[in-house]
Amino acid sequence: AAFYLASSAGMSILNKLAVTALPLPVTLVVIQMAFTTATTLCGWRLIHIGSLRDALRWGCTVPLLFNAMLVSSMFAMRHNTLGTIAVFRNIAPLFTLAIERVFRVPIEVDGPTIASLLTIVLGVGIYHAASIQFSRVGLTAIGVNIVFAVLERILQRYLLAQEPVDLSKPGMMLLNNAVGIAINGVLLVAFGEAWSAGAVDGEPPALGSVLWGLTLGQWGVVAASCANGVAISYAGLRVQQLVTATTFMVLTNANKLIVILYGAVALGERTSLSAAVGMALSLVGSFWYARARAALSARPKPIVDGEAARLLKPVP
Repeated sequence: AAFYLASSAGMSILNKLAVTALPLPVTLVVIQMAFTTATTLCGWRLIHIGSLRDALRWGCTVPLLFNAMLVSSMFAMRHNTLGTIAVFRNIAPLFTLAIERVFRVPIEVDGPTIASLLTIVLGVGIYHAASIQFSRVGLTAIGVNIVFAVLERILQRYLLAQEPVDLSKPGMMLLNNAVGIAINGVLLVAFGEAWSAGAVDGEPPALGSVLWGLTLGQWGVVAASCANGVAISYAGLRVQQLVTATTFMVLTNANKLIVILYGAVALGERTSLSAAVGMALSLVGSFWYARARAALSARPKPIVDGEAARLLKPVP
């Protein structure tokens, strides 16, 4: 649990530092994906792909959303403070419920769930009204990131539980990142990162010059973000096997608190008393929502008539 907490908080912090050192979001994602791909291939014996059909079912769908989630996350990191990102991501359950309803995914909602969501909205609203570091571009990036993250989670759940694919976890990681690199080749051109990155003396420098100009410390931050990406992939899967859902959500909220404190103390991100109150309310609402969903999941499921008849049928 401690390893997950450190790697989860480190992901947000290191990505923020990395995109500050290398302000090219797509390029940074390509570097991280190349590192993950190489690391996965080092353990090639663990890669299992059952069939070409399963590889295509996964590789032609999930990596598109996975890549969009990572790229939009980098843009959000570039245009927002860590505190803003941590607070606004608390409204992700609203997007989840709305999208699941659109796709007719069975969902159960009760009073505590609605009350916790309203608490989150109130907290985010107070933070937004009182925030002194806010931009429309940054908010748009966060919103787009949340939508892609929710869609990717729903699609993964479908391909893992409802219509499962015969792929190992390393196989999924390999497809996500290898296909993502190919997609980002187009995005590098679309965002102008393939040939330039800002202006120096009126001339846009080549991408190679930008990368060559990074200091050893900046490369260290980029490398640390790559290593942490692999660590969180392992830790996230491992910790969910070892702790309850409620404990996992407590860790997630503790991670947000660490990120907010780091932004305020280490990066000097300013905030007001009203904004701090909004942060606290959104975090409380997020934890309350997790408890409400855990309580719903723990309720005994109603037995339908056919199943009841089968259970009550005397054994011959």
